[in-house]
Amino acid sequence: SFPPIKKHPAMAPLSTGMASSSSSMIMTMPALPTGPRRKRGRGPPGTPVLPPAPQRLWSSAPRASSSSGTDRYFEDGKEGVARQDLFDSISPIYDDLNDRLSLGMHRVWKRMAVRWSRAGRGDMVLDSCCGSGDIAQIASEVVGRKGRVVGLDFSKDMLSYARGRVSGPYDNIEWVQGDAMEYPYADGTFSAATMGYGLRNVSDRALALRELSRVLKRGAYASILDFNNARGNDMVDGVQGFLLQNVVVPVAENAGVGDQYRYLRPSIEGYPTGSELEQLALANGFSQATFYEIGFGFMGCLVCRK
Repeated sequence: SFPPIKKHPAMAPLSTGMASSSSSMIMTMPALPTGPRRKRGRGPPGTPVLPPAPQRLWSSAPRASSSSGTDRYFEDGKEGVARQDLFDSISPIYDDLNDRLSLGMHRVWKRMAVRWSRAGRGDMVLDSCCGSGDIAQIASEVVGRKGRVVGLDFSKDMLSYARGRVSGPYDNIEWVQGDAMEYPYADGTFSAATMGYGLRNVSDRALALRELSRVLKRGAYASILDFNNARGNDMVDGVQGFLLQNVVVPVAENAGVGDQYRYLRPSIEGYPTGSELEQLALANGFSQATFYEIGFGFMGCLVCRK
């Protein structure tokens, strides 16, 4: 059953859809990295108990969302609507661009994120900022028939695209249009959580982390995948900037969405570094936090334990 949802005056019903049945295989994931600064945030999660009583999910009006370093791309006071329009506009080609620009590696990084969330069979998992549904589908395969996954995003078009494309062996995904800074769920609802390329795009990252911690069970993990701000590493930062400017933007321009991808570089520059993200998580509801650099340092995954 899906988690009960807290009533909110701004909520309106959203039609839901389920994943279609088809066979699917889960690729073997690499072992978790080890090292002297990677000892925090480890250990198996407790055995989760699914919330009782299925209830219909609703959508809440998305809050204004922006990120530091992107002011010139979004008009003051209209950042939330502008960013929502941005993701709505790229939803039809989002996955194709991700495949081309990352040479398919984004699918590996997303599986790593689910692995680091410690999601298991029968778990209730929240995939916040779910976008086109890749991570939610992976989580669906991991939790199995008795588990449940909630894919939440503020972009209605992204959710529609995700609902239409996701396939898997289990009908266990529910799609919700909502706000990553104000989840419509009770405290301690979820056994694990993921967020892919979302924390960088919210206006209040501390609040987003507190909300993520709030809806997790004690001892549960959140795994937050995004671009890595490599400030302090001139080589990685330089190569990342070069690739974004000379590869990502031109490819996006050829697809007719160049303007939508130009904001990436300033948004990454305004995003906290790995160590800053660790401290931010520890100050906002998590007891342990570890940041892993992946993808040659161009990407990163913050793994937090409540």
